[in-house]
Amino acid sequence: MTSRRLVALPLGIAALATMALSACSAEAGFTVTGDELADNAAGALEEQIGQRPELDCGSEDIILTEGKEVPCTLTDPTTGSEYDTTVTITKVDGTEYEIQVQVADEPKGGDSASASDDPASDDPASSDDEAGLEVAATDLATAAADALEEQVGQRPTIDCGELNITIYEGRTTYCDLIDDAAGEIYEVTLTITTIEGTNFEFDVAVASEPK
Repeated sequence: MTSRRLVALPLGIAALATMALSACSAEAGFTVTGDELADNAAGALEEQIGQRPELDCGSEDIILTEGKEVPCTLTDPTTGSEYDTTVTITKVDGTEYEIQVQVADEPKGGDSASASDDPASDDPASSDDEAGLEVAATDLATAAADALEEQVGQRPTIDCGELNITIYEGRTTYCDLIDDAAGEIYEVTLTITTIEGTNFEFDVAVASEPK
């Protein structure tokens, strides 16, 4: 069995970056355009997760002051979902400024997915009895670990349980990512997007906070 993988943006991602100032405002302080700030924030997120999202921070000039929060909208390039995003100016020093980018855990208008504490728990609306492709949970965990390793350059430990899982397009399965160094466990959401024969594609997203 082979698999092709797409990695979705992690839930609740945050990033830090240092940027050069653009111009000086007649009111007070340096300014950047909303497009420039969005581009810088997208670059910071791309460095962290390996994917460049689309960000919209408006078109007006933004006066850069420490602590200023700029509301933006992030579009996930994989799913097309929109997330509320806050870009915070954390430091302004000479001709440089630093930003922190925080992305909401859930998309706009989306409901939180309820998950069990057990690895490989599924969307309550789904059933293993539905027609689909049966895979071993260990194979699904390996595929998820492969995808994340390609994305971040480090192979995590993924646990999706021990039973076989029947997957079909749209099915959501929950696994655990085990951080051995910190002794923490993070929820991993796998969503099957395409099945062609024995090949399948899925999105994988890791929660920003441990259980």
